Amino acid sequence: MKKLAIVAVLISSLSLAACGNKDFLGAEYEFKTAEIKMLDGTIKKVKVKEWSRDNEANNIRVTTTDGTIYYSSSNNIMLIDK
Repeated sequence: MKKLAIVAVLISSLSLAACGNKDFLGAEYEFKTAEIKMLDGTIKKVKVKEWSRDNEANNIRVTTTDGTIYYSSSNNIMLIDK
């Protein structure tokens, strides 16, 4: 029984370690800035007030400190913790 518990703990810790910086079981990550690729190809750097991820699609919504909301594919938004 003790060996089974040790194996279960090892497997669960390895699976949790493999998750990295992802939204896992409702875990929240705090980002201070974001770089957003605009339609004309320019990159806009903004301060992040809040962000959320769309579970149905690969999209991210970023609300800036001035209240502007950006919603785009995660290919166009890079969240930065600096």
